[in-house]
Amino acid sequence: MIKQIKFKVTKTRHLVCLARVNGVKAVLLIDTGASNSCIALSEKENFNIREKGATFEASGTGKDKLKAVLGNQCDLILGRYNFGKHAFVLLDMQHINATLIKETTKPIDGILGSDFLKNNRAIIDYRNKTLSL
Repeated sequence: MIKQIKFKVTKTRHLVCLARVNGVKAVLLIDTGASNSCIALSEKENFNIREKGATFEASGTGKDKLKAVLGNQCDLILGRYNFGKHAFVLLDMQHINATLIKETTKPIDGILGSDFLKNNRAIIDYRNKTLSL
């Protein structure tokens, strides 16, 4: 069965969708260039995510390294579809959200990365603003 999730295009032309992570509402950026799905490190208590292992440096689109740590498996719901357990990396997203706010776009809680998109054979339909999984 194909699951269709609606997304919005922000003023900065980013794709965002509404989700629930461990039962808590979240705004996730859909990012085919992100290797892993992430949740903002500052939001780990809000989403009840525990750290697993040591902190490591992750690479982003900029030259700076980002502080990251693996998080535990989380319940993920997109739209009306429950995708069960999905692992997120906890990532320092302060610079990402600062840039979005500067561009008058709302901040995000996390990123839906290519790990999820590839596993669910995602198709992005820009015309109809739907993510088909």
